[in-house]
Amino acid sequence: MASNNVLKNIQRLISITNTGLAFSKDPFDQERYQDIREILQDLVRETTDLNSQELSDLFRPTNYYDTPLIDVRAWIVKDRKLCLVKGQGEETWALPGGFGEVGYSPKENILKEIQEETGYVARVNRLLAVFDTNRYQLQSRQYVKLVFECELLAGSFQQNQEISDLAFFEREKMPALSTKRNTEEQLNFLWEVYDGKRDLYCD
Repeated sequence: MASNNVLKNIQRLISITNTGLAFSKDPFDQERYQDIREILQDLVRETTDLNSQELSDLFRPTNYYDTPLIDVRAWIVKDRKLCLVKGQGEETWALPGGFGEVGYSPKENILKEIQEETGYVARVNRLLAVFDTNRYQLQSRQYVKLVFECELLAGSFQQNQEISDLAFFEREKMPALSTKRNTEEQLNFLWEVYDGKRDLYCD
């Protein structure tokens, strides 16, 4: 497995080739960018444990300037217990949320995710943190993770296509976490902001 620095450099090179292929008008430059992509595919295949689907997603051509994606997450606390959800077929837990969808604002996105995953109608109180996934959970794409403090207003949890379970956990009794979505370090930062011990956290 390659080091994080090597993987970040590969990620950056993929982004440069995506942008170059999208905007370069010179056919020779296009050919060079394509050659670099093919070399990068070999490097990624040899230095990571990505499966074939993840490799395909990583090297899917784009027609725009390549930028980080958005992930929105909900911080919901009740009686000093944190709301976490468990995905279908998974054994680990995460803050409710998911990828930002085009056409929705960040706040609209998280309210939509909460309703879809938990069955609850909620409201957003404030933004707690902006995380860079390259720092905490390096993966094929870079995400900006926005975590909002939210409050449940009405509704009840029902198992659904995405989520098999929902529960509230004490800070000292966290279950196994889905570290691709949220790490223990991130949750500690979020508790500090929630409790007023630090301002909005931003990487």
